[in-house]
Amino acid sequence: SLLARYAAGDPSAFAAIVDRHGPLVWGVCRRATPTVPLAEDAFQAVFVVLARKAKGLALRTSLANWLFGVA
Repeated sequence: SLLARYAAGDPSAFAAIVDRHGPLVWGVCRRATPTVPLAEDAFQAVFVVLARKAKGLALRTSLANWLFGVA
């Protein structure tokens, strides 16, 4: 999986995760915040959390569902 590849040290896998799931996360962040700058901050925060937790993340659901919940 892309998450496992990123956790193993492949930075291109993180870029692929953002490419694949970014539109979903952006949509959630945009609907949840009143302005575009706040949505941008929230979007970045979601992926910062993923970057920090990737190695210890044991998903019981899909990565998309996890990202949606964080967003």
